[in-house]
Amino acid sequence: MSNVNFNKGNIVCLMLVCLISTCGLAQGTGGKDLFPAFQKPVKYPALTPDGDYLIFLAEEGQSVKAYESRRNSGAWSQPAPFDFVNKLIERTGNEVGGFSFNHDGSVLFFHAKMSNFFDVWFSRRTRSGWGEPQQIGRPVTTEADLFSPSISSDDRTLFVLKAKSAADKGKHGESCKELLLFEKNREGAWTGPKYLPKEFNIGCQETPFLAADNNSLYFASRRLETDKASGKKVSDADNYNLYFARRIDENNWYYPVYIPGVNTELDELSPMLNSSGDYFVFTSKTAKKSPAKAFTAALPLDKKSAKTFTVKGAITDLYSGGELEADIGVRNAVTSVSKGEFTSTDEGAYSVILTQGTFYKIDFSKPGYSHTYFYRNLAGDDKEAERRFDVKLYDHVNLELNIYDNELFYPVSPDVRVIDSLLGSPIPKDRIRRGATGKYDCKLDIGRIYKIEVVSESFEPHASYFDLRTDVLYSDFEKSIEVKASRKVVTLNVVDENGASILPVNVEIRNIDRDEDRASLLTHDAGVPKLQLRKNNSYELNVTKLGYTYFNTSIHVADTRGETMNIELLALTGQTKMVFNNITFETNSAELNAESYDELNRLAGFIKDNTGIKIEISAHTDDVGSQEYNQRLSNKRAESVVKFLTGSGTPAERMVSKGYGKLQPLVPNNSDENRAKNRRVEIKIIENTTN
Repeated sequence: MSNVNFNKGNIVCLMLVCLISTCGLAQGTGGKDLFPAFQKPVKYPALTPDGDYLIFLAEEGQSVKAYESRRNSGAWSQPAPFDFVNKLIERTGNEVGGFSFNHDGSVLFFHAKMSNFFDVWFSRRTRSGWGEPQQIGRPVTTEADLFSPSISSDDRTLFVLKAKSAADKGKHGESCKELLLFEKNREGAWTGPKYLPKEFNIGCQETPFLAADNNSLYFASRRLETDKASGKKVSDADNYNLYFARRIDENNWYYPVYIPGVNTELDELSPMLNSSGDYFVFTSKTAKKSPAKAFTAALPLDKKSAKTFTVKGAITDLYSGGELEADIGVRNAVTSVSKGEFTSTDEGAYSVILTQGTFYKIDFSKPGYSHTYFYRNLAGDDKEAERRFDVKLYDHVNLELNIYDNELFYPVSPDVRVIDSLLGSPIPKDRIRRGATGKYDCKLDIGRIYKIEVVSESFEPHASYFDLRTDVLYSDFEKSIEVKASRKVVTLNVVDENGASILPVNVEIRNIDRDEDRASLLTHDAGVPKLQLRKNNSYELNVTKLGYTYFNTSIHVADTRGETMNIELLALTGQTKMVFNNITFETNSAELNAESYDELNRLAGFIKDNTGIKIEISAHTDDVGSQEYNQRLSNKRAESVVKFLTGSGTPAERMVSKGYGKLQPLVPNNSDENRAKNRRVEIKIIENTTN
C-alpha cells in the first residue's frame, strides 16, 4: 500500500508501504454461492449492516427484476420479488441500480434515471413500507450522471461514481466511471464533491462500498496492474477485480490494493460487508458464460475492516409505552466532536455503529422530550460486538414541591400557582395535586420554564423558577421551597408611673400557637426592644424589671403594620397595687380555675425575684349577694391564692391574705362587664426592703 493524501482538493502520494508483490496476490477461487438454485444473473446486491437482509437485481431478458431474501440461522431464504424496486423499474424503464443501505438498514440508497440524468436517490422505510424516493439535493444533485451511492455508517460521507468524459472510454468502448465523495459540514449540509487520488481512478471503477468502520473502502476496478517485483500481470483491463483501501485520517488514504484469494479471471463486483466485518458478499461468475451470482467468502486478515460495536434497541414513551421517532447524536465523550447524527425509525427502532478506538457518548432526544445518555468506551480491546440499550423518553416530569417555614422548618400549605413563563398563563389546576401538609405534586411539560408562586396571608410572597428547557435526564424531581413569615414589628416603650423610660427591661415572648425560637421574636434597636411577630399568630408577652411591677398580656397579630406598645411598670412602694383579672375561681367557690395557674406562677416568680418585698393578697367580689357572704368568700379565695403560692415555694411569712367582699369596687357594678372587673385578686406591697 502507499499512503495518499488529499487536502483542499489537492492530492499527493506520500510513501510506499507495501508493494503488490509482497501482499500475496494469488488468484482467487471464488466463494460460496448464496442462492445455488437461483440461476438468473445477479447484479447490484445490497446487504443490510446486520447481514441478514439482501436485495438485488436479476436480469430477465431485456429487463431486470428486483428480489429480496432474508438470512436465518446462516441460511438464505429463496429470493422473492421486491415490489418497491420493481415499481421503480417500471417507472424508469429499467434505469435503477447501485443499491446500498445506511447504518441501520432503514434507508435505501440507489441511482435512478427519473429525469434526463442519473442521480442519487433514497427512500426511507416506515411502518407502512418504503417511502417515496427523494433526491439528496445539491451539491450532490446536478446534471452530471452519478451512480452507486454508498453512505458511511456515521451518515457524514457519501461515495458515488461519476461518468468520465466521453473521450475516456474503457477497452471495449463503454463509458468508465471514477470515484468521488461528498461530506457533511458541521451544520449537516452536504459539501463537495471531493475527488479521490488518481490512484483510485485508474481505468474504470464500479460499485464502491464503505465499511461500517468508515475507513475501509471496497470497490471494483478494471485496470492493468502488474507485480512490480516480477513484472507479472496481476489483473488486466478486461475484467473487474475487487480492491481495498484504508483511510488513515480525514485527508489521508493508503494506496488501493488488489484483494487476493477472492478475485478470479472473471468480473467481481459489488463488494460489501456486514457491520461486524465477518460476512463478505460480492458478485462473480463460475465460468465465462455462466450467470453472475452472489457469493460469500473470507477476506484476508489485512483486508478486513476495523472492529465495530453496535448499539441497538427501541425508543418508547415512558408513560404511554408508544414508539417514538427520536434523534440520536453520537459524540466523542472526551472531545465532544460529533461522530454522527441519526434518527430512529417511526417504529422507534434504532441501530448505531461505533468504531473501535474511541470513547463514545450517545444522546437520545426528541423535541419536547427528555434526554438519555449511553456511554461506551471502545478505546481498548472490547470483546463485545453488540449491546441492546432500550430508551424511554418522556414529554413531562413530575415535580414534588416541599414547602417549609424557613425558620421553624415546619411544613406549610399555602396557595401554589405554577405559571408557564413562555405563555404567561398558569398551568391547569388538575396538574397540581395537594398531598400531605406542605407537599404538592406538579405535572410539567418538558421544554418550558415555569414560575412557581407561593401565596399566603401568613407568609411573604415567594417566587422561584424551574427550567425544563435544558437537557432533562430524570422524570421525577423534588424542590424544596422555604417561605418567610410575614411579621409585625411592635416597639416596646416601657416607662414608670412618671412616664420616664426604665429600660433595659426583661422581655419574654411566647408564640401560643407553636414553638418558636425566641431570638427570631425579639430584637433590640439602640436598647429599645422590638417584637417580630408573625401575622395570624397569637403571643403571650411578659415584661419585668427588678423593683417594679410586671406586665403580662396576650397579642393576636392581625396585620403587619408596625406599632408602639406603651407599657407602664410601677416602682414597688407601699402604695403599689397590682390587679389580676385572670386569676379566677369556680362559681361561688374558693377553688382556683386551672386557667389561673400561669398567672399565679408568674406571681410566684415575681415574689422570688424581688426578695425584699412583703405583700398583701386581697380578694374582691361584685355586689351580687350579701356583704357577709361575699366577705367569707373573698377571705377564702385570698387564702387559696396564698396556699397555691406557698405550695410553689414562696415563703408564707412574705404574704398575708385578706378578703374585702364587695366593699372596694374598681368600677360601678352597673353591668356584667363591670362586675367581671370587680371580681378580682390584687396584691399590695406592704413592705419593701430591696435596695
